[in-house]
Amino acid sequence: MTKTLTAAVATAMRASMTAIRAVDYLRVSTEEQVEGYGITYTSKKTTRYIEKKGWAHVGTYADEGFSGSLEADARPDLRRLMQDARKTPRPFDMVVVNEGRGIGRTGRAFWKWVWELEDLGVYVAVVKKDYDNSTPAGRSQMRKDADYAEEERELIRERTQGGIQEKAEDGLYPGGMVPFGWDVAERGKKGVSHYILSETEAQTLRRAREIFLEKRSWQDTALTLNSEKRFNRSGAPWTAHNVRARLLGQAATENRVVWRGGKAERDQDGNPVYGETVIIDLPPLFSEQEVKDLKAAVAQRRPSVKTRSRIYLLTGLMASPCGRTYEGHQHRPTEVIYRCKGRHESYAGATDRCSCPYLEATAIERQVWGDVVALLSDADRMKAMAQDWLKATSHKRVDYTKRIAELDQQIAETEDLIDVTAATAAKRAIRRGMSRTEAEQAAERATKPHEEALEGLEKQRREAEAWQRETAEAGRRLQGLERLAEVARQNLKDIEPAEKAELLRVMGLQAQVVSCAPRRKGVACAVREWFATADRGVPVLTDEGWERIKPLMGGSRSTIDRRVMVTALLDKAVTGEQYKELAPRYGIDWKTMQTQANRWLRSGTWAEAMMLLRDAETLPVWQPDPVEIRVSLKPLAIESIAGDAEREGWRPGRPRRTRCARRSPAGPCPG
Repeated sequence: MTKTLTAAVATAMRASMTAIRAVDYLRVSTEEQVEGYGITYTSKKTTRYIEKKGWAHVGTYADEGFSGSLEADARPDLRRLMQDARKTPRPFDMVVVNEGRGIGRTGRAFWKWVWELEDLGVYVAVVKKDYDNSTPAGRSQMRKDADYAEEERELIRERTQGGIQEKAEDGLYPGGMVPFGWDVAERGKKGVSHYILSETEAQTLRRAREIFLEKRSWQDTALTLNSEKRFNRSGAPWTAHNVRARLLGQAATENRVVWRGGKAERDQDGNPVYGETVIIDLPPLFSEQEVKDLKAAVAQRRPSVKTRSRIYLLTGLMASPCGRTYEGHQHRPTEVIYRCKGRHESYAGATDRCSCPYLEATAIERQVWGDVVALLSDADRMKAMAQDWLKATSHKRVDYTKRIAELDQQIAETEDLIDVTAATAAKRAIRRGMSRTEAEQAAERATKPHEEALEGLEKQRREAEAWQRETAEAGRRLQGLERLAEVARQNLKDIEPAEKAELLRVMGLQAQVVSCAPRRKGVACAVREWFATADRGVPVLTDEGWERIKPLMGGSRSTIDRRVMVTALLDKAVTGEQYKELAPRYGIDWKTMQTQANRWLRSGTWAEAMMLLRDAETLPVWQPDPVEIRVSLKPLAIESIAGDAEREGWRPGRPRRTRCARRSPAGPCPG
């Protein structure tokens, strides 16, 4: 901030001191709460400070148990504070915090919301050192507090992680989740806490092993444990998946836990940041022979039938009526669907499963993908979406150009101050008869505080430049939306399923099932599914067409006229009638009709025959009642794609998040 502006602000604030309206912002992390520095303690400090200053206390915002490394939007009450600060007329003039680290523990978390408040004419006061950022001295002290908070955070983290690493290397309990079947002895005692078997949990796992060896079924194992009231650690009943994971995990089968394994934080070279991987031995739960017998029993289980892999575009992206999400599922060999996760048993034998309808995968994917292509291909809608996003995020933009100019001026002034201070100190030393070396040392001591201040200013300027580049890049990419629309028109309709799935995630697609007709009972028609999956119309079988495919359809032991059979199957694909309804009209037993259809489909005969009829007149394949879906995209993802499209043509990019929405009917429920 320039000297003139700072002086004007300070003068105005002093002249109207009694009119200053203050709110306090109270933030303590979970660690600080444990140390006894809770919200109540902090509130007393800020309240007394506001009273001492003679300001009007008009509100309190508190984020209890939130880390100082989180930015403003990630702290609920700080987010509310920022929303209130943007109101007109402005409801307060000063935000009071107990100490600098209450603002934030990283530069990004510290400065972004402080600078935005300054742009709004609101300042931040710190109780502990009695300063605020309306003056150059206050801003200088705030920079020191910001640097100290970040350094303190890193120091605490290094010390904590180093101590944990030492415990793990000594075979002691380093913290974190304890494997089921084990407990911690001397918990909380420094240097002695270690793993021991939990007798109750160990008995449950031993019993689970016995049941599995007898029944060879994870589901039956879970059901039996639940019936015997042998529940998991949280007191909840077992699922088949959980029982299997506990019995076949490293702890139970190898008597060990791996500390800082594959999920440990690593540097650019792939090395663990806070220490090497450590294997901690556990007291054995099973003997070597018991483990061998368990693994042999698992190996003897009949392997599940593997179906051909299929990419489900909307898994995890489509919310169901019950509030869960849909996932892709091979319902039958000839039927692929989306099934709500709420239909899974929450535990073995559970009766609380939801009744959300199954959704036919092929049709619903085609409809949602069509909506996405239509959106991206509409240049006017893309521009409107960009404008909506710019308006929605305008409150988050800080005037970084102004900040950088202010910092440049302060850096220049500090550099001048260092030169003057060094020269003055050196002259004084020489006048006192000191040697040249002693004079240089005196100059260094005199300028050290200013050098530290300069270092802080330069660091802050680098951060401001980085944030300015981020903002500029976002704006530039939004300008590329029209280009993306052109690329979409050319490239998006025929890309591979894997690329479609990646693009939908890049765009932050979200779909909400609003309503759906009940799914028709019975086995889905494999012939209709074939046409729907191939995205083809149903050919009208003429005399000439039958002559083309007749050689393919022979060889069956059935006495049924095969032309009648093919005609009936094509009719079924068009009308959607069930086998039992349709077969009598053609004089065919419905089971025979279904068996022949499946035989032709499995052998590839049907696909070959339909290829020979590709030039025939077609009728649309039957579609069941539609499901209404609300489709939305989140515009940071759109910016990223736009930028990639501008540079090199479309290709799936990095995931980012954006926000825009539309509502449309999409995909049918299966029939």
